Amino acid sequence: MNYIIANQYPHDILSDHSDPKVTLYVPTHRDTNYNEEDRIRFGNLIRMVEKKLEKTTDKDTKESMVQSLKVMKDDRTLWNQRGEGFCIFANAKAIVVHVLQNPVQEMAIVGQRFHKKPLIRDFQGLDEYQVLAVDRQSYTLYEGNRTGFREIPLSDDEPRTIQDFLGDEYTESYLAQGSYGGVSSSAMFHGHKSKKDEVDKDIERYLRLVDQHVMKHHSNVSKKPLILFALPEYHTTFRKHSHNPYLVDEGIKQSPRGLKEEELKKLAWTIIEPRYEARIDKLKDTYHQAKQKGSADDKIHAVAKAAVTGRVDAVFIEAYREVPGRIDTDSGRLIDRAKRQEKYDDALDDLMDIVISNGGDVYVVPQEKMPTDTGVAAIYRY
Repeated sequence: MNYIIANQYPHDILSDHSDPKVTLYVPTHRDTNYNEEDRIRFGNLIRMVEKKLEKTTDKDTKESMVQSLKVMKDDRTLWNQRGEGFCIFANAKAIVVHVLQNPVQEMAIVGQRFHKKPLIRDFQGLDEYQVLAVDRQSYTLYEGNRTGFREIPLSDDEPRTIQDFLGDEYTESYLAQGSYGGVSSSAMFHGHKSKKDEVDKDIERYLRLVDQHVMKHHSNVSKKPLILFALPEYHTTFRKHSHNPYLVDEGIKQSPRGLKEEELKKLAWTIIEPRYEARIDKLKDTYHQAKQKGSADDKIHAVAKAAVTGRVDAVFIEAYREVPGRIDTDSGRLIDRAKRQEKYDDALDDLMDIVISNGGDVYVVPQEKMPTDTGVAAIYRY
């Protein structure tokens, strides 16, 4: 059974009812020199899963799933992914891997549901953003959050360079230009005004097409704030034509050439951090106002019953809080872990599933960003 790397949430495996459901969270290093250490950690988690599967499924299914995970342990392509960790969902039919940008605690869970809380935190976008780095020859996309940052791999059929975008309309004389001042300087042309005019038109068309492509294939999919990283004169041209609603007003106005990722991450976060804090504060204010009107609650028993009737508009979940047990999806009753079978797990996973399936929003946030100390804070629709 081969695995796939998913770039978006949710994946179809979450709606597949095949058992058993295995969830693995594997912390990793961005530096590939630590790949062996990460693989050893993964091997230890596989052994934990194997023991749990012995109690919950038949021998053939257990051996097939464990063997597939062991093959992944030796797959160099997988371990060359640069992130803070992996979230792995596996059942008897498929294995899906998400590369995480937030640090994660290691876990090995076999249950009735996949454990999604750390993954939702990674994909929910409260602190996430993208960076579009453009120079006169090509563009690169990055994504990041408070802790992580990485280049976004483009698909094989995506255009990357000015030649890719303009094709036969690309001015050939651009390749023979004279350039002065180093790689980070604007191109300088001498004695050929008409040639320079043609090149300027090429760059303007190129930037307009980059904007259209990134908006359609990336921004409209991720819905994350987009930071433009380019020379000052490119900002003017790009913003003149851009229709991307996710492009933020602030940008990084310097050449992308030669800037290290860690430096870019710091520059980007200075732009995004105030937006992130403002969003959290606004959501918390909304909760407190709703609480005063009697249309919010922080007790999981009450929130669970409201969730199954579709009354929860939004809910805060504390990132590393666990409520042992499960929620009955018909009544909203919380079933204690003491009364459950071994395969039941975190009731907060159930709560998130129920809220999302009824069109509500889920915000997984660190403890210090929670508006309450119970691990849950829900805003009701009515």
